Amino acid sequence: MPQRFLQTVTWPCLLTLLFVSSQTRAGDILVKVEGKQAIGALHLALVPADQPEWDGQILRQLQSGETELRLTDVPPGRYAVQLFQDLDGDGTLALSPRGVPREPVGFSSNPALFKGKPKPPQCLFEHGSGDTLIVVKLRGRR
Repeated sequence: MPQRFLQTVTWPCLLTLLFVSSQTRAGDILVKVEGKQAIGALHLALVPADQPEWDGQILRQLQSGETELRLTDVPPGRYAVQLFQDLDGDGTLALSPRGVPREPVGFSSNPALFKGKPKPPQCLFEHGSGDTLIVVKLRGRR
């Protein structure tokens, strides 16, 4: 009788343990910023890379001395990051009539800005279950 009870309990417990351990863990995204000026707040937005446009939602604002930012417990997936330094203090990225940024701006994957502000699919990066480090270079009007 004890062996049958042990077999009956052990298999479901092992299957449950296997299922729980196979669940994907959320890791952190560390964003390192290069080219930040001393003045003006730095705004960060993180969006899914399959999103066609930046939704304008600011996830985090960096203080003047910070050059690194950690986003914690981000589920695995494909993402895009937009950073901009708000030199005029209005909380939005200033763009020319052609869509070219007028304030220092940076994107994950550091795409060229010759054709204006890139779309999230052009800035995508893969984030797995561990921690991911990305380096974003601020470029544009100084």
